[in-house]
Amino acid sequence: MACRPYRWKPEQREDLEAAIRASASGPEAAKRFGITVPSFHHACRALGIEYAQLLGRGEQPEITRPTPSGLTKEELVEERKRRYARLDAHMESRHLIPVKLSKSDPIGILHFGDPHVDDDGTDISLLEAHARLVRETPGLYGATVGDTTNNWIGRLARLYSAQSTTQADAWQLAEWFVEQVRDWIYIVGGNHDAWSGSGDPMRWITSQIGALYQDSEVRIALRFPGKREVRINCRHDFAGRSQWNPAHGPMKAIFLGVRDHLAIAGHTHESAYGVLKDPESGIVCHAIKVASYKRHDRFALEKGFRDQHLGPAVLTVIDPRLPADHPDLIKPFWDPEEGAAYLSWLRARERAA
Repeated sequence: MACRPYRWKPEQREDLEAAIRASASGPEAAKRFGITVPSFHHACRALGIEYAQLLGRGEQPEITRPTPSGLTKEELVEERKRRYARLDAHMESRHLIPVKLSKSDPIGILHFGDPHVDDDGTDISLLEAHARLVRETPGLYGATVGDTTNNWIGRLARLYSAQSTTQADAWQLAEWFVEQVRDWIYIVGGNHDAWSGSGDPMRWITSQIGALYQDSEVRIALRFPGKREVRINCRHDFAGRSQWNPAHGPMKAIFLGVRDHLAIAGHTHESAYGVLKDPESGIVCHAIKVASYKRHDRFALEKGFRDQHLGPAVLTVIDPRLPADHPDLIKPFWDPEEGAAYLSWLRARERAA
C-alpha cells in the first residue's frame, strides 16, 4: 500500500484521534491510514495531538534535553559561507603573489631540483655546497620545485627498508636543508610532499623561517622599483609529455597559458630548456625542467630512463635594468657556481657604472 505524503490538514485531526482511540497503538492506527509508523507520529506532531494523553497513559514527562553539540542548519549554512569566502580569498591571492624588491640590482634564484634529502642516492654534499652558495652570495635566493624528502607512504612505505634513513631522520634532514639555504624566494610542495596530506611537516618547517611554501604551484611577480615586473611560474610538474622534448610541459604552459617570463618544473628528474618569444609583448619566455640531487635511482635504472641530467639545479640571473623585451633579462646557468660568479660580477659592474 502506498504511503500518504506529509500533507496533514487540520480537519484530519478528528480522524487521527479516532484512529488512535480505536487502535490503542501506533502501528494499528498507522495501518488504518496506509502509512508508516514514523509518518503517523509525524502527523500527530504536525497537528499537535498528544498521543500518550489521548490514550489515557498519563502526563508525558517534560525532558530538558542537553544543548546540541553540533551546529544548527542555519549556523552550518553561515559557516559554509565563511569558509568559502576564506578559500576564495586565498585562491585569488595566490594566483599571482607579489614579491617586492627595494632595489633594481640584479638578483639570482638558485632553483634546487627535487632534493630527496633522505635518499641514499642523493648527492647531499653537492646540495650542501649549493645551499652555502645561496647564503654566501649577495643577491642570490633559493627556490625548490618540490619533493624535499621521499616520504614513502602506503605500499611504497616498504621502500624504507631499502634506505638507511628512517622517516624521523628524513624530517630532520628536511629541516637542516631549509635552514642551510636560509634565503628563500619560495618552496613548492611536490607529489612526495603531498602524500603527507593536510599534516604536511614541510608547512611547519618552512614557517619557522618565514619561507613561502605552496602546494604544487607558486606563481610570483618580482616587483622592482620603477614598475618593473618579472613573473615566475613554478610547478612541481606541468601537464604534457613529449618524447622529443622534455621541456614540453612548461613550454605548453607558456604557449597556451599566460606569458610568464619563466616557467619551471621538476618531478621527472631530467633537465631541459626552451626559449619562446611572445610576438605581442616581445618578452622572452624561458621554459625549464630541472633535474634532481637524487643521482642514483633504482626506479630509473629498472625502467631504462635516458640520462637527461644537466645538473641538479639551475641558477637564473635576472637583470631588471634591461628592457622588458631584452633576451638576457633572464639568463640561466646549469652550473650554479658559474651563475653565482656572473651575478656577483654583474652587480659589481652595475654599482661601478
